[in-house]
Amino acid sequence: MIIMHFLSQLLNYLQTTLIPNRPFLKTRLADVSLYFCGLAWISLWTTVIDSLFLEQSIPFIIWFILHFIFIAIAVLLYLLFVSYLNRWFIQWILPKPWAFRQVFPYTVAANIWTFPIGVFIYQLGYSSVGIAILLAGHLSYSLLPLFLARRKKKPARRFS
Repeated sequence: MIIMHFLSQLLNYLQTTLIPNRPFLKTRLADVSLYFCGLAWISLWTTVIDSLFLEQSIPFIIWFILHFIFIAIAVLLYLLFVSYLNRWFIQWILPKPWAFRQVFPYTVAANIWTFPIGVFIYQLGYSSVGIAILLAGHLSYSLLPLFLARRKKKPARRFS
C-alpha cells in the first residue's frame, strides 16, 4: 500500500514537472524522496542515452553502473550550481524569497525533462543545440512559473 502511494506521488511529480505553470511551484515542497527520484531519473536517462552512443571497453553492466554513479555526481554538481542561480532569480522576481531547501527541489524539477533531451541532442552531434536546449529549458522551466506567480490575478467580476 505504501509503495502504491509513493508511486502515485512520483507519477504526479513527473506530470507536474512536464509543463512549467503555476502548479509547478509546488514542486519546491516535494518530499525528499521525490526529488531524489527526480535526480535518479535524470541520471538514469542520461546514462541510457550515453550508453547508446559511447563505446565501452569494459563489460556493459560494470560500465553502466560506474557511468551512472559518475553521471549522478555530475548532475548533482550541475543542479547545485544552477540552484544558486535559481535562488538569485527567486529573490529578484518574487516578493517573498524561499529558503535554499525549497530552491533545490524546484531546480531538480526544472531539469527532469530538459536535461535528458539536451544530452540526447548533444549526443546526436548537435553539441551547441544540445547545450542551448539544456540551458534554455532550465531557464524557461525555472523562470516561467516565477513570473506567472508574480503576475497578479485579475479580480473576479461580480454579476448583480
